[in-house]
Amino acid sequence: MGLIIYGRQTAKRKSLRNYLVLILFLQCSLSLFSQTTIWNEDFSYGNGAETGTAIGPSASDWSTNRGGRLSVRNNTLRGRNLDSEGTWQTDPIDITGYGFISFSMETWVDDEDEMDNGNDYFRGAYRIDGGSWQQFVNASGSDSDPLDPSYAVNISTSGNSTLEIRVQMLNHDNDEQYYIDDVSVVGYSGICNGELDFEFYDSVPSGYTTDNIPTSGALGTGVFSSFDVDALQNQEDPGDAETFSIRYSGYIQISNAGSYTFYTSSDDGSKLFIDGTQVVDNDGLHGTQERSGSISLTAGLHPITVLFFENNGGETLTVQYQGPSISKQNVPFSILYSNCSVAIADLDGDGIEDSVDVDDDNDGILDTDECGGLSVNYAISATNIRHFSNDSNAQGNPGTTYASNSPTTYPGASSILLLQFPTALPVGTNVSVFLGADPAVTDTDMQLQRSDAAGNSNGWIANADNTAPGSIREVTFTVNTNPLEYLRIEAYQIGARIYGASYSGTVDCTTVDTDGDGIPNYQDLDSDGDGIPDNVEAQTSAGYIAPSGIDSDNDGLDNAYETGGISYVDTDGDGTPDFLDTDSDNDGTNDTTEAALSLSGTDSDNDGLDDSIDTSTDYSDPGGTIDDPTTTSGGSIMLPDSDGDTASGGDLDFRDDTNDGNQPPSITASGDQIFCPGSPMVIVESVSISDPDTATLDAVYIQITSNYDNSGDLLSLTGTHPNITASWSSSEGRLTLTGPATLAEFETAVAAVTFQTTATVASGDTRSFSIVLNEANYLASTGHYYEYVPALGITWTSARDAAALRTFYGLQGYLATISIQDESDLLGSQAPGAGWIGASDAALEGDWYWVTGPETGTLFWRGNSSGTAYAYEFWNGGEPNNSGDEDYAHITAPGVGLPGSWNDLSNTGAASGDYQPKGYLVEYGGMPGDPAAPNIAATTTITVDNVAPTASNPAPLSVYCTADIPVPDVTVVNDEADNCDPNPTVTFISDVTDGGSDPEIITRTYRVTDASGNSLDVQQTITVSPFAISSQPTDQNVVAGNAANFSVTASNVDTYQWEVSTDGGSNFASLTDGSDYTGTQTANLSVIGAGTDKNGYIFRVWVSNSSGSCNALASDEANLTVKVGTVITNRRVTYRVNKD
Repeated sequence: MGLIIYGRQTAKRKSLRNYLVLILFLQCSLSLFSQTTIWNEDFSYGNGAETGTAIGPSASDWSTNRGGRLSVRNNTLRGRNLDSEGTWQTDPIDITGYGFISFSMETWVDDEDEMDNGNDYFRGAYRIDGGSWQQFVNASGSDSDPLDPSYAVNISTSGNSTLEIRVQMLNHDNDEQYYIDDVSVVGYSGICNGELDFEFYDSVPSGYTTDNIPTSGALGTGVFSSFDVDALQNQEDPGDAETFSIRYSGYIQISNAGSYTFYTSSDDGSKLFIDGTQVVDNDGLHGTQERSGSISLTAGLHPITVLFFENNGGETLTVQYQGPSISKQNVPFSILYSNCSVAIADLDGDGIEDSVDVDDDNDGILDTDECGGLSVNYAISATNIRHFSNDSNAQGNPGTTYASNSPTTYPGASSILLLQFPTALPVGTNVSVFLGADPAVTDTDMQLQRSDAAGNSNGWIANADNTAPGSIREVTFTVNTNPLEYLRIEAYQIGARIYGASYSGTVDCTTVDTDGDGIPNYQDLDSDGDGIPDNVEAQTSAGYIAPSGIDSDNDGLDNAYETGGISYVDTDGDGTPDFLDTDSDNDGTNDTTEAALSLSGTDSDNDGLDDSIDTSTDYSDPGGTIDDPTTTSGGSIMLPDSDGDTASGGDLDFRDDTNDGNQPPSITASGDQIFCPGSPMVIVESVSISDPDTATLDAVYIQITSNYDNSGDLLSLTGTHPNITASWSSSEGRLTLTGPATLAEFETAVAAVTFQTTATVASGDTRSFSIVLNEANYLASTGHYYEYVPALGITWTSARDAAALRTFYGLQGYLATISIQDESDLLGSQAPGAGWIGASDAALEGDWYWVTGPETGTLFWRGNSSGTAYAYEFWNGGEPNNSGDEDYAHITAPGVGLPGSWNDLSNTGAASGDYQPKGYLVEYGGMPGDPAAPNIAATTTITVDNVAPTASNPAPLSVYCTADIPVPDVTVVNDEADNCDPNPTVTFISDVTDGGSDPEIITRTYRVTDASGNSLDVQQTITVSPFAISSQPTDQNVVAGNAANFSVTASNVDTYQWEVSTDGGSNFASLTDGSDYTGTQTANLSVIGAGTDKNGYIFRVWVSNSSGSCNALASDEANLTVKVGTVITNRRVTYRVNKD
């Protein structure tokens, strides 16, 4: 502890004094932080002084306000007979840079008996940064209200600037006197609040006791803000939660002196120390248990150490305490402090700090080779802004190729080329630009300018005039003022040549992460994520050298690879070493597949190596389960060498693109079928796989390549296939069958793959399946192959160049161009994030062209989001929008807009999130010079059932009124059938009338629908024939005694009921046959021997049909007139004249 004290030494005698000491931290064994007395005042002035200036680094003035009554007396500050409140106060004291402040002062009264409670007072306070005053004492100083001997005040001042101290006092006569002396302010630095230092060891201490936790060689060190041992373990050594030990150390702040009891509850052992004294012993192997111990502590800071270890099973640690005015509770981290430790980084745990370790991850490859040494130090992109051709010749490492303008014809304006560096070059970087002039010109003038992504001129850098014809000159400059990413070169004459630009310096290693797993290459045991450890993949297959485990010169590099590290291999000569190349032999099949590795996709210990390959939870075994890839010695996995030529000059499959004439396998399949929804269906009816060179195959990939619906579509492998495992990717719609297995076994497996869906499908919908004997996907509608290459953060120009370096069985790769919806569907499902495709409007803003592959130069869109399509396009809503100079197209990330739709981005894209490039999409096929495509894919298509059900028309119905029309009844359709659906659904559709009335014809329609939506309408005819009277009853006149006959003619009836009214039509009564009437229930009523009593009767008839419920129809009323016969008298003879 550094101790600096400023002060004056003055002999004083103070009787009857108490000492008021206000200290943040009392003196104790504080070994790592420093303290400085920054302000000190001992009042060594002449009597009567009312102001003064303290001494120390933060010295400031002080003053009083009561004249001689509150002034210096005998080298102390005295307040006597004040009568009104007196104040002593400091000016602001500078505390900048100190985490904690303590101040102290001595105080006393001359005679406690003279001090009056209620009338006299002594009040001390302080404030920080001009805030509110915080009182630390308020007493009269009397016998009953004395000044305490000491006071403790805690002031955490991290980030604060000033401290002020004041004392306010009041007394009333000469015998009442307050004194202040030796005011001192101490600043503490090197302490951080709310945390403890820790050392984490990936081991159990010997003897299962915390006493043997090591004191050096920690896996990790630093500070932590809790006793959560799980969280600390996950931070320092993820994946290994069973065996570790921890040492926490720092300081605990005690506010009130007294006896304190501390507790630890732990599983397994723990101990707690205060001031170096063991307080709690909870050591040994055990489940969760609590132990405690007590200790007396003074107010202030005390060193604290907590030890803990875990040996399998559960793990837990709780630290609690109780003391004066404190009930038992967890020790709050607000009273704990660390020494602000900075973690000592030693990633591979070899005892060599990373800052001096030349091989941080212990893989034998120098850190400089894993990032800076392999990083491009030249322009990665060259873009024609105006009048330059062959612009791509100026990107990459400058050589003998160049971009140029016309050597013969002035284009009417200056020519401009834009170069982009892989990162913004920091100030001080030296840049070299290589320029030339065509031999046919006299010379040419050019100028170097700062620029932006759009190619605008943002300021002059250097002139390059009078370049001699036929020469290459180097123009150099140093980046100044601001970093430089874009360089614009403007040529003012014809014949200008630009060869490229390079620069000095290195790239930040922490940003180089080839496989995008968040672990920089120099800390990643598998930098390209292909499952083959860097230590293996960087070496030749036959010349593999295992690490020795010895580092004699303590530089972090294993002796086996001294002095320059592993000389890495680049099998395909593409400029990317094998350990950074997922297709080392550039044969179109990725290394993981050719190495026959089945990866788990998890990396529990965050060392970059897949758990299925990793053998440790640290960096001690950089080769994992593979080690020597050509043997199984020591349990190593032997990687495939299908043609067995490794020993004779060939190589393992992942590095062997020829396999000594090995021909690709071929496949044929049939199975275009009708799909019945609800039932699984095999995707092929027949399949044949052949290979002239081998009887085995590593894997088969089956993808739904058209109309894939991830909400319900599923491919499944049915049956038992001992040597084949299936894995389904719902995001890609792809089923992977992984061997190795024989061709016959794969044929059986493919034939057992079924498709089913819970998604909604409609008649005629299709699904196409590509069955590919390679990881690349195949689309039958284009005849091309496609693959997604993950590459987090890759620029569009780098992706374009990388795609052009890839081949697939001799087919040239290029950034995918999309001309039909099938391609959008397929590539959209392949890209797990923003994936670059081969479209750009960099040449002319708003004119979107395909600039890669066979479609190069094809304009497909002009304008912004409301522009005009000239060919197939699939922009996302509101795109393209050129938001921030966005000149390059990518497929949107899942969840952003329509699946597979496009967006425009800048060359770099976003730094994170949905618009950060996650990789690029490569297409193979259609390039000039391509060989015939390999027959490694077959396609089948299923069509959702489009055959309508069958059914007969229901039997017709006849009714006599609408009330008798039956309600629709689907059961009247009773012979429905379908080729797929065993139970097609019958639904009522409509009743349609012909508008007639006698009869009315109603056509009732039922629809029969199957599960695919196919339907058939059947019809039932309903005839409504209402009752009708065509001939009404007529009035009858009869002579009494004769019969009267009434009749009615009606249609559609079979029931008659005659009625009679005897009261003139007010009331009617039904008639029955008898002596008076016959035919009462027929169409003809006869009134028998009508008498004069029936004269005036009114008759009517109700007609109806007994087969229905229709209301009866009443006839017109007919009157009966009965007359008496006429009597004729002749010669006294009387005759009655009959009616006849």
